[in-house]
Amino acid sequence: MIDLARVVELPVATSEVWGTFWDLQRMAQCIPGCEDAQEVEPRQRYRVTIKDRVGPYQVEIPIDVTVDTLEPGTRLALKASGRDTVLASRVKVSMIVALTSAGAGTSLTLQGKAEVGGKLAALGRSVVQRKTHDILSAFAANFDRVVRRQSDTATV
Repeated sequence: MIDLARVVELPVATSEVWGTFWDLQRMAQCIPGCEDAQEVEPRQRYRVTIKDRVGPYQVEIPIDVTVDTLEPGTRLALKASGRDTVLASRVKVSMIVALTSAGAGTSLTLQGKAEVGGKLAALGRSVVQRKTHDILSAFAANFDRVVRRQSDTATV
């Protein structure tokens, strides 16, 4: 089990950040390796396909995502799970996403756990931990960029 934690300070209002969560195309831009994203049930179930390299392996993982709004406008929980189409390695993620006002901006807190099995897990904890850290960092940077661009467009 790998712990995931990140806090991202965003220079936009909490309502703008919350709105971005429900814009599937913008969210797909934030997820590293996201090749496809489909809404199965609005604001509750999604299906994404991730293509990426982990160590010596090229992976393609269809992932089912379930979202539960815990506190509308400020907090949600998500669970994601899938299995690589070639290696049959399973991936599971559970995450709590929380937004708090921070002056004129928003503090985005990501807190969760990831579990990887099969051949991917056989690469070793340090490799998998480094990869999940890199993915979380890239997501945070991409999300920051998307939210800032959206805010700049809205103010023009």
